[in-house]
Amino acid sequence: MRNGISITVSGADRKRLQAVARDRNAAQKHAWRAEIVLLSAEGFGTNEIMRRTGTSKTCVWR
Repeated sequence: MRNGISITVSGADRKRLQAVARDRNAAQKHAWRAEIVLLSAEGFGTNEIMRRTGTSKTCVWR
């Protein structure tokens, strides 16, 4: 992650985001966004998030 940018996710929020990411009936964009937020909170950079989620750089930046 870039310096000065950090995401903090509470335990309840983390559980909800994990549920959305795993839900096969959720819209794909919502599942991607939930996974991107979780990976960002864990400190992964843009390239690693792109690799793990299979999304583009603009999708991760959004």
